[in-house]
Amino acid sequence: MPDNIAIVEGDSVMFTLESTHNVVEVSQATWVANGNTPLPGFSLPFGGGLLLSAQLTAGIHYYVCGPHASGGMKGIINVQSTSGISENQSVVSVYPNPSSRMIQFELSGFQIDKSNSLHVYNLQGAKMYEAAVSNEKFNVDLSNLSGGIYFVKIFDGEAILTKKIMIQN
Repeated sequence: MPDNIAIVEGDSVMFTLESTHNVVEVSQATWVANGNTPLPGFSLPFGGGLLLSAQLTAGIHYYVCGPHASGGMKGIINVQSTSGISENQSVVSVYPNPSSRMIQFELSGFQIDKSNSLHVYNLQGAKMYEAAVSNEKFNVDLSNLSGGIYFVKIFDGEAILTKKIMIQN
């Protein structure tokens, strides 16, 4: 969890899985068919592990759990390019990062409306915080979270922007 994530080039992904699950990159056609024929791309052993950024080129990566693909156990990693960013693209600034409590977010290129929202996930994919976004600059108090690494996803109405944050105790 989550089964669909967006990251930027240079990010790695940690898979924490039970001992009966693994990760295998597959083609889109194999993914749609709930198959498990692997591509020469990435794979992780039973129990999971760290998928390094070098294995994640810009674009969409489809993956399945080899033994359970037929049951729909699958996901997508959308790796967003860090080059060729246009001036009109939505950008999220987060500071201070790391932080022990209050984090300030500054959005640029966003069309602020009712569809904007912010979600904070832990490394296991559990949603830890959620809020509507109604301004281009706002603070979020995350003092209730334990120290560690979290992913913040901000929905701008068209895309999902993801930032990695660190909470210190």
